[in-house]
Amino acid sequence: MTPADRERRHAALSDCEEVRPGWLGQPANALSSLAFVAAAVPIWRVSRRPGRRAWAAVAAASAFEGLGSVLYHGPGTASGKVVHDVGLVALAAASVAVAVDDPASARPTPVAATLTAAAVAMHVLSRTDGPLCSCRSPIQGHAVFHVLAAAATVAAAHGR
Repeated sequence: MTPADRERRHAALSDCEEVRPGWLGQPANALSSLAFVAAAVPIWRVSRRPGRRAWAAVAAASAFEGLGSVLYHGPGTASGKVVHDVGLVALAAASVAVAVDDPASARPTPVAATLTAAAVAMHVLSRTDGPLCSCRSPIQGHAVFHVLAAAATVAAAHGR
């Protein structure tokens, strides 16, 4: 398979980072996905508090999404995309469950809202062909999005 064939077959082409040879096709995007795995730890701790049990599902979904995102941005296979997408749906569903179980958690806090807005803006602006896309940069906008989104989830869990 030529490098051009590999790039055409990589699932995460819309996320700007140039696809490189090897298991970590998009190293910045793949490694930054681990922010969701790291975020699962403080979210899990929140879930141990009385009345906050629903956050356990968010912690589990965050860890699963992080691993799925590593597969999506790393090898970039179709199966990696499926794991990524299932994790994303699970994280969204778990977040809805938190809002139903604890409506006070659904109110945006200043820190969580700011981090979420920054994550959404970075996601939109750093897409392939977006104004912040620089496919060979060691710092990728989509990687920054991963970190901001994970931090927003932790801030929401902590009520900040």
